[in-house]
Amino acid sequence: MSQRTRNGVSRRDALRIGAVGLTGWTMAGLLEAAEKAPAAGGAAADRVLFLNLAGGPSHLDTLDMKPDGPSETKGEFQPIASKLPGVVVCEHLPKLAATLDQYTLVRGISHTTGDHPQGQAYIASGNRPSPAIKHPALGSIVKKEKPGDPDLPAFVAIPQTEWNAGYLGDAYAAFKTNATPKPGQPFSVRGITLPQGLTLEKVKRREALLKDVDRAFRDLDQPSSLLDALDAFQQQAYSIITSERTRQAFDVAAEPESIRDQFGGDELNQSLLLGVRLLEFGVPFVTVTNQGWDTHLDNFTGHKRLLAPLDAGLTAAVNVLREKGLLERTLVVVMGEFGRTPKINQNVGRDHFPRANWCLFAGGGSTPGALIGGTNAAGDAADDATDIHPDDVAATILNAVGIDHHKEYFTRTGRPAILVPDGKPLY
Repeated sequence: MSQRTRNGVSRRDALRIGAVGLTGWTMAGLLEAAEKAPAAGGAAADRVLFLNLAGGPSHLDTLDMKPDGPSETKGEFQPIASKLPGVVVCEHLPKLAATLDQYTLVRGISHTTGDHPQGQAYIASGNRPSPAIKHPALGSIVKKEKPGDPDLPAFVAIPQTEWNAGYLGDAYAAFKTNATPKPGQPFSVRGITLPQGLTLEKVKRREALLKDVDRAFRDLDQPSSLLDALDAFQQQAYSIITSERTRQAFDVAAEPESIRDQFGGDELNQSLLLGVRLLEFGVPFVTVTNQGWDTHLDNFTGHKRLLAPLDAGLTAAVNVLREKGLLERTLVVVMGEFGRTPKINQNVGRDHFPRANWCLFAGGGSTPGALIGGTNAAGDAADDATDIHPDDVAATILNAVGIDHHKEYFTRTGRPAILVPDGKPLY
């Protein structure tokens, strides 16, 4: 297990550097290895899969259990050992427990934003929500900076998302599937699948007519972010709907049976199957939103229902990305907007608790077996050595795909805005 400092140098790396003479490495050998490694500050990944556990999973009932904590905070779930030495996880996550050494686990993430829309806006952008400015979601930033193939939407949300493009404008909003695949059935996505009776030839004729109308009225248009967005949507819609490659990307039925069989038939697993396929075709940023984690009532029944699909789906997604040779190029991120209260309420539920949360990273430059941060013995706050916030998670994601999180943009009103001013990459 590798503990990493905030400047990204691991204890393992430090020992390796100090042991050159003992291991037979020469300075020339070290320089050759460094030359083959990704350059500092360069992109470790070129795509992101963000699994959003919307509603906020209970940290104490998942990946930050406190078996020796106060009796009033203990729940029904039992801890089991994981492959990450010294870390126990919930009994309903056996597959994740057996592979946790393949992930970077971050614990003790804290903030003070305790409602869902603001919490989601915070993890989406890495900026504490403010009435003065609407910050763009990470997917929108990637869409602007790393747009990828014009035939494919650069930011896909399965099935939907609350994340928005903020001051970048709606042209950089997510493409929402508004549906999830179902095993054994064709997957139809509005805007990609041609309606019955509509041919590609008809689409091309309509596009040509629309361009003629645009040329006729172009001089009458005034500068408008809405018009810019509509123009961008029109161009992308035409590229997408006339692209055979795009239709193939969304066709999960074309996946080999050996791949499809690794995913369950539930919505989360099928969404992750689609997400992995889109990443393989080159979509730079995919979010999969998994609803239901807001367990104010009957927390343990709710979590038990949700944990099994999460355990199976996440494990399958990481395995399949590895099988396809994509894991090293794909940063997988898993988190919700906050944790849940240590104290169990009168409805056998847990309430919103932004003071303690966790995040998982896999692939894309993350460090397998790393444990970053932690919470105190009661699980009600970060420990004394931990100072991690959603800003840092966002900075880590942008850094992984080679985007400077301190890059400055200007809003429509000319106000300067830094992408994630207060974030520091975690590794």
